[in-house]
Amino acid sequence: MTFDAYSLSIILIGLAIGSFAKGLTGLGFPLVAIPFMATFLGAEHAIVVAQIPNMAANIWLCVSHRRELKVTPLRMDLLLPAALTVVVGVWFLDIWDDRIIIILLAVCLGGFLILLAVKPNFKLEGVADRIITPIASLIGGFFQGVTGVSAPIFSTLIFSYRLKKESYVLYNAVVFGLFNIVQIAALIWLGMFTMERTIEGLLALIPLVFFQYLGMKAMGYISLHLFNVAVVVMLVVMEIKLIWDGVLN
Repeated sequence: MTFDAYSLSIILIGLAIGSFAKGLTGLGFPLVAIPFMATFLGAEHAIVVAQIPNMAANIWLCVSHRRELKVTPLRMDLLLPAALTVVVGVWFLDIWDDRIIIILLAVCLGGFLILLAVKPNFKLEGVADRIITPIASLIGGFFQGVTGVSAPIFSTLIFSYRLKKESYVLYNAVVFGLFNIVQIAALIWLGMFTMERTIEGLLALIPLVFFQYLGMKAMGYISLHLFNVAVVVMLVVMEIKLIWDGVLN
């Protein structure tokens, strides 16, 4: 597969923005990078290629913020249900065509934009926490498997726990890192990880290292609110593009 300079530049822009957002907030790499890559590679191809840099990004954040584990216990009711449904989602990825997956990406991204607009200020706790967390985990795991994106569910759920900034970044990295392991294993088992896609995933590490480093350094200096405004503008444009490709085109 060959690309012209325009295609490569668009893919690089997606990787750069996604990597920077990942370093700054703990989320955003698949949510941003996959739609950019899917435009030229196709949805399934893009999702598979994104697994390697996404896994590297999560490991890096876990190591960098590992001290937060002492004050941020991991919740099995958040992790285990999703670990089951992510495999189901990968199976749907193997049998569904690109158009359906692009629509799912649009739904997923649209849900994230709605949640950002609403921005609930309550803290999830008590009975509501015990009920909502495992249900959201089941749904989020399926979306993670079929689209490679589950931040609209999990990142908002984790936000409702009201963790401090460093713990929030760590929790996202741990959750999505564990999903990466399950998803990569399932993709290999289904024969989707070809040599070509593996090489492309390794090449994607080059922009990831540079731009995620910038995002991690910027975390203590740039207002997260201002950064979120810029990301929302970009995501709105991307959502319009996904709706056009998946529904209107």
